[in-house]
Amino acid sequence: MPFSTRRADFRRYRELTAEWPDLFASESNGIQILLEDAEIRAARRRIARRNRAKGLPSASASVGVLAEDAYILVLRDAVRFPDGSLGTHNRVIYRQAGGIGVLAVFQGRIVLIRVYRHPIRQWIWELPRGSVEIGHGHEDTVRREIAEEVGGTVTRMERLGQTRSDTSLCDGQLDLYFAELSQLGEPQLSEGIGEVATLTPAEFEDRIRMGEIRDAHAMAAFTMARSRGLI
Repeated sequence: MPFSTRRADFRRYRELTAEWPDLFASESNGIQILLEDAEIRAARRRIARRNRAKGLPSASASVGVLAEDAYILVLRDAVRFPDGSLGTHNRVIYRQAGGIGVLAVFQGRIVLIRVYRHPIRQWIWELPRGSVEIGHGHEDTVRREIAEEVGGTVTRMERLGQTRSDTSLCDGQLDLYFAELSQLGEPQLSEGIGEVATLTPAEFEDRIRMGEIRDAHAMAAFTMARSRGLI
């Protein structure tokens, strides 16, 4: 399979180090992001040698911005690992101010949506969830997403905690909420939601055991709610 020979945008990368310095901060004893030109060149050379041995183009060792739009920023950093070795590391940064996931309950039953997820090219059962827009609070976002995705009205909510996923690649996180609904409507077709289902807690656990529920956020929210006696 051929690989792209497009190099990462290092000029834009340098702009970001000045515009968004917190994005390039390093904790002691962790993986250090290299910002000095000489160290970046050394890391690139090391990875280029390794990649050539694997038949990869030299561009695969380039440091900089790989992609950027209104939603995500994809970077390849030059890094020093805790053992002192140099290398590169890719990461995906979400531009939104975080996200929320909602374990919604209507008439004692847990609300799930069957949504088509483009990255995995599959239908999957998930919690209603969405991005927190800049200037909007989490609770407002919970109400909006429930109204938009399942036509529901929230009467009570409680924050459960936070989850992170794919931490080897991205900085994505969700603040999870429990919410009771007074009504339930139709799925939001424009977002790829094909079906809304309601399950008893026992049915939810059965679906996990059978492998029909694979959404890690849904399983985390269920566990958190159970530990608090909410379901």
